[in-house]
Amino acid sequence: MYPKKFRFIRKNLEVITPMKVDVESDKPIPNQNYYQVSASMTLNDAEMGQLVLLIPAEPFGLDVQETVEQATVSDVTNNETTPEKTTEESQFDSESDAAQVEKVTTEAKPFDVEKQKKRVDACLKESHARMGEELGAMLGTEVKLSEHTTRLMNKEDYFFDEASGKQILAHIDVVGDIAGKGYLYISLKDAIFIGGTLIMLPPGELVKSAAEEDFNDDIEDAYGEIANIISGVYTKVFEEQYPDKIRFIKTGLEQVVPMKVDTESDAPMPDVSYYMATSKVTIGDKSLGNLQLLVPASIFQLERLGEETAADDAQAAEKTQSTVSSKADAATGFGSAGVKVTGEGVLNPEFIILSNDGGVCSTITAVLNNQGIAYKVLDYKESVSDYLPGDVKAVFLVMSTVDEQGLGVAVKISAASSLPLIAVGPEWTRTKVIKAVKYGVDDILLTPASEADIMGKINSVQAKMAA
Repeated sequence: MYPKKFRFIRKNLEVITPMKVDVESDKPIPNQNYYQVSASMTLNDAEMGQLVLLIPAEPFGLDVQETVEQATVSDVTNNETTPEKTTEESQFDSESDAAQVEKVTTEAKPFDVEKQKKRVDACLKESHARMGEELGAMLGTEVKLSEHTTRLMNKEDYFFDEASGKQILAHIDVVGDIAGKGYLYISLKDAIFIGGTLIMLPPGELVKSAAEEDFNDDIEDAYGEIANIISGVYTKVFEEQYPDKIRFIKTGLEQVVPMKVDTESDAPMPDVSYYMATSKVTIGDKSLGNLQLLVPASIFQLERLGEETAADDAQAAEKTQSTVSSKADAATGFGSAGVKVTGEGVLNPEFIILSNDGGVCSTITAVLNNQGIAYKVLDYKESVSDYLPGDVKAVFLVMSTVDEQGLGVAVKISAASSLPLIAVGPEWTRTKVIKAVKYGVDDILLTPASEADIMGKINSVQAKMAA
């Protein structure tokens, strides 16, 4: 059927671990364009995976992009008139070209952090999948690790926002081609339940031990064995699939109370950027909390993820601010003020509102207008110091999202004046509140806020000023 004659000859078999393949090399196949043919397989009514055939695209005339590029180069070459070169000149050009090729191939290519993330994520996901089988066999019941996620995490956010209640920390040494420390967390009650299940505590006693948080020696030893199994699974998967040879070794257990952790110290783990893998644990019919492994991002060469994320966030924030500001200009009139004026007709605001959220800003200005209170609305880019102190009693900092950009504005406001600063925004957490206070915020208003909530803040400021 095909106009050209050719044959397919099987030569040998090879076992391939995808995550260990260097895609820039010629192993196990050259780095070129291929035409992929795939089909689903069924054997004796059993569904199997995909059978995939990759054939080089160029011999079949399917490498369209390369053909176009070559044609373009050929056209340019044919249109140029070049004098014939002597043997010496040709030899010189060949040596020069060879040297240039060598230079290009030996130059270090930029590290692809996204590709590295995919490689690490694949290993972590496979590890958590295998843990269910290993732990299920050990405990004699079905164990599932589901809702697997990975992301960057810092120490402060983990202990203030992620960890809930007392935790059992299994310290893990990472050894081999890469050396470092890992930290495996699970709630105290879940560790007791898992350890108690392993030593076959009666159901009533197991529930009582978990409720009383009785992490006794027997349960601690049992959970220690579970932690050994978990670290062993990580080792097996990473040895099979990760390019570097590394092992995970459990070294000890420690009970941690998140709210007592000094986030700037090295206990129970250093204050560095971590890569965190999380899965929800289910044993039998009982749903437990999360099992979380934190490994310094530098071990997996993922520390640059934070830089890219910060750059993306800043760019997104800038776009959001521009969009919201334009909407707010129409809704509330940035640069305008409330109707109360001095006898000379000059606006004399009692409240300054810096905002990148037109909706919330409109609610606040409506309350101020109803009370006959003068105000001035500014966006983030405008200088609040131009209006301070004057008759200003307080500043509202309205944020569509409570983030570093908004809190950075709080720092500028605090530096310009000691007036009360009220930070307004959604989804406040303990960490965000602590940061806001550090940056000079005096009060918090959670959005969406009612008119009564806003009026309460205004009355509080006026009462303090009158005292």
